[in-house]
Formats: sequence, structure tokens, C-alpha cells
Amino acid sequence: MTQDIHFKLGERLNENTLKWPLVDPFLNILKAYYTEEEAALGAQFPLGKHLARDLARHCGRDEKELIALLDTMATNGQVFTDRNEDGELEYSLTPFVPGVFEFQLMRGTDTPEDRKKAIMVKEFMESMKGMAREIMKNPELMKEMMPDAAARTITVEKELPQGTEIYPFEKLTALVEKADSFAASHCYCRHHAYLIDDACKVKDVPTYSCLSFSDVADFVVERNFGKRITREECLEILEATEKAGLIHNTNNFTGNLIFICNCCGCCCEFVKMIKELGNTAFLAYSNFEVAIDESSCIGCGDCLERCNLEALSLVDDVVTVKKEHCVGCGNCVSTCPTETLSMVRRSSTIPPKGGMTMGGLAV
Repeated sequence: MTQDIHFKLGERLNENTLKWPLVDPFLNILKAYYTEEEAALGAQFPLGKHLARDLARHCGRDEKELIALLDTMATNGQVFTDRNEDGELEYSLTPFVPGVFEFQLMRGTDTPEDRKKAIMVKEFMESMKGMAREIMKNPELMKEMMPDAAARTITVEKELPQGTEIYPFEKLTALVEKADSFAASHCYCRHHAYLIDDACKVKDVPTYSCLSFSDVADFVVERNFGKRITREECLEILEATEKAGLIHNTNNFTGNLIFICNCCGCCCEFVKMIKELGNTAFLAYSNFEVAIDESSCIGCGDCLERCNLEALSLVDDVVTVKKEHCVGCGNCVSTCPTETLSMVRRSSTIPPKGGMTMGGLAV
């Protein structure tokens, strides 16, 4: 019964844009995250946002009992809540990624249950590497499981090239300016690494470095997944993460800004997938890449230490770049003492319209 209902939950979660193979390691995570009652409700949940009374009719359940269960699931990050124009609470099933997966550890707690879940996730990610290699051999299957990358890299703004038009979706300040609500949380990836005794190797990373915006920020604060911050504090966190050499990654679609992750090469699974497997399906690169003036390079190696993708190397004391691993973050440019490195436009790709919302709508 447990396996059956959690398999059905997995099928429902896979109605969203990002899909996961319904294999035992993944189903075991769903069993750890959802009780049978929660899984049964999740499996019945229609796409989109719904009032409790409408859900009660759809699921054939008592409305008051259903609201109590929905409230518990919202506290666990399994259900997302928002209010409509009339101020009525609406509910939607939270996508697994981005969503439930991250919410489990964003509070930064350290309990035996947290560590148990962290180990399960590690085992799942290890198993995924083998599956990813097989899936990568089948482009059609890869496209079906992930039509568009879940996140995209944003170049450090001060390193954007002069003399070329920079679009609003390519600038962090332009994205942040549009948001009207802000929250900061513990980084899921770094806290997961801590729980499995493989703590982040990057120094001076802010404790609250995972940023959410607008209705997602309101949910994060209301359910205690993070803390309320101002726009100015948000920009300060972004500046601090840039100094630490982290990569800015955000939701890969135009429209509302949902999150900005500040990622390192030792903890972020998206980054590790690129380094270890060459799999770029999870992360869309920025429209910029690093250019090298070989004549001015002094071979100091500062940029190599700065690169989270290990895309740079020294050949005969001159820096070279593996362009297929350069996500275009710009962090190496900011540390170069001789201005050998600069950012240049590599494309003018516009992110997809719509995309995965925290309400689970594939639009």
C-alpha cells in the first residue's frame, strides 16, 4: 500500500515540468517526506491553486479535516499557500524541485530526522549519477524529463561587458527591483553538506544565503522556512556572496522572480553535475562567457581558485578556459589582478516564458 500510494504521488508530482524517475531511491525519499495520508491527498491534488471547499469536493473529504491536513502539509513545505484577490487562502501542491526538496532543510535545523533525510538524499543523488549517464544517451528522454533547465546563471553585474546592450533579465538589480517581498533562508545544499559531515569549503558565506521573493517569500516567512529581509538587505547578501565567489542562479523563466540561489562547487548538485558528468540540463548558462587576453596573463592562478566549475587551468603559465564548463558567472574576472579576463556576450538567449511556479503550474 505504501509503495503504491507514494508511486501515485510521484506520478502526480511528475505532472509538473520537471520530472523524476520513479525508482526505489526516489520513492523512499517520498515515503520519508510524506505520510500515507499526505501522499494520498497529494496524489489527488489537481494542478493549480484551489480553495479548501473546492478541494474538499474534489477529494470527497470533510472540509474542516482537510484544512487541518493542508495546514500541516504547508508547514512541511508539501503544500504552498497564497491568497487570492478576495483574501481567501488558496492551496497548491508544491513541486518537488524547486520546492519540497529544498524546504526540508531550509530552516537550518540539526535533528536525527534531518540527518536521516540528508543521508537518503545523498544516496539518491549518487544513484542519479548512473541514471543520468544513461538518460544523457537519449536526448528525447532527457528533453521529456526536463524540457527547460530549472535554473539559470546570472553574471556578476559589475563584470557585464561595456558597449553591449544588457537586458533586464540579465541583471540582478533589475530582477530584484521588480520584487515586492523578500526572505532569506539557510542554503539547502550547504546545510545538507553539513548534515552529512562534508561541510562547505568556501569561507565567509552568509548563513542566510538562499533568497526568495514575492509570494514565495511571504510563504517562507509565514511557515518559518526563513526570515523577512528588506530589499537593501537582499542586495547586501548578494554582494557578500559575490565576494565569497558564489554563483548566482535564479529561476529559468521570464516573469516573477521566485528565488536566487548562491551556489558553490562543493555543495550545489547542479554545479557538481556539470563538473562530474558534463550534464547541463539542470542549469542554463548565462549569455556571457569569459575571454582571455593571454599576453597579459602572469599565471598567478587566482582565478583557478575562484572558479567553482573548475573550468580554468594553467597551460605554460597562461590561463585557459574549458568553455563548455564556463557558466558565465563572472567571478573569475573580479579576482584577476591584471585584467587578463573579461566577460563577453556568447548569446542573446531569452529565458522561456512562464515556467514552473511554486503553485505547481506548468504554464
